[in-house]
Amino acid sequence: MSAAPSTTAIASAGSEILFEEGIIGIPRARRFHLLERPGSPLRLLQSLDIAGFALPVVDPRFAEPDYSPTLQSRVSEALSLGDGGCVLLAVVTLGDALPTANLRAPIVINVDRRVGAQVILDDRSLPLERPLAQRL
Repeated sequence: MSAAPSTTAIASAGSEILFEEGIIGIPRARRFHLLERPGSPLRLLQSLDIAGFALPVVDPRFAEPDYSPTLQSRVSEALSLGDGGCVLLAVVTLGDALPTANLRAPIVINVDRRVGAQVILDDRSLPLERPLAQRL
């Protein structure tokens, strides 16, 4: 399944998103809130299971305007993507240099079911660190 990132708003107070398998490398981080700051493309995926743990994320099109990866059928089935809107987010690395977005391991969220997963895509041409077009 080819997935185009959606601009559907999924952040709302008290709306939990469940990652049944956790986040890659952090399996016990399963429940999250998506926090937005008006006027900023940067969002925070705030863990409800690990105090103080949050991932900065961004719409991957901020880094790559034509981003539309092909998701494996097992991902589409596990998240029931045919049954609801799909949002893709890229994890951002912030540092002294220009921030980068990981386009090879996006976070995929079924907006209606409020379930998500971080997946590793088969497409090796997608970078792990794509510089963002501007500072966040």
